[in-house]
Amino acid sequence: MEITPHIHALRTPLGPTPDRFVNVYLVFGDGITVIDTGFNGSEKLIYEDIRSTGRDPSDIDLVVLTHSHPDHTGSAKAIHDLTGCTVAAHLLDIPAIENVDPILLKSPAPGVPPIVGGPVTISRILPEGATISLGRGITLEVLHTPGHSPGSISLLLREEMALFTGDTVQAPGRAPIYTDPVALVRSIRRLAKIQGVRHYLPSHDMPTGGDVTYSRLEDSLDYIRRVHAAVKKAESELPGTHDPQALAGRVLAELGIPSGAALPFIARTIHADLTADGLDEVLDEE
Repeated sequence: MEITPHIHALRTPLGPTPDRFVNVYLVFGDGITVIDTGFNGSEKLIYEDIRSTGRDPSDIDLVVLTHSHPDHTGSAKAIHDLTGCTVAAHLLDIPAIENVDPILLKSPAPGVPPIVGGPVTISRILPEGATISLGRGITLEVLHTPGHSPGSISLLLREEMALFTGDTVQAPGRAPIYTDPVALVRSIRRLAKIQGVRHYLPSHDMPTGGDVTYSRLEDSLDYIRRVHAAVKKAESELPGTHDPQALAGRVLAELGIPSGAALPFIARTIHADLTADGLDEVLDEE
């Protein structure tokens, strides 16, 4: 999907069902920047899209990883091995990218490749406020938006007011995954203060634009409120239970999400909610 003459959105699969996907974004400057890479194997789709524009995958000179989760980093090694490109990320998520959990490097089923192709070295650290000049008059600005993970970033291509949000925005109906809900709420509110966004480019929702951007951000805040309420309700129904794994099924049911969906990640989210300091207060802020 062409978003602008400089930006393509490419939907890559997260499993056999079409409603589970992660968006990879290609930014065409003097070289080609890949924002997130999908699971291992998604590089084939990325190369096909690049060739369809008349350019070659060897033009990839930069991969930016918005965070360390495998659906965003899985093909980074393959792309780096082919092109020798720079791979960039925030400092706080580098350990998980360079030292991949061994379980992610194993085949999940016979004949199915691992979801991460291997560890990749981060050769450029992206701190808050860094700018990345891509040539042809376009620049990416780095926004540190922690909460989903400690080193999660968003990116603003200011010349076209295109906002790449990674997984900072929690889409209602999807499994809520975050490590720090207080930081996440503040990150979303920070994004909502950016005026004049024309292109909203999330990882697990359809790209859109204009004022819809701001409604998506508000929807995400409302969803975090719903998750928090569901955790409180589950706690009240199971008094004395503080095990996130035990609470996960009830929280998922309250949210209308099929049981078993991403349970380890949901348990982490519940633990983060239970241990968050000041979450009620920050959710009540305007």
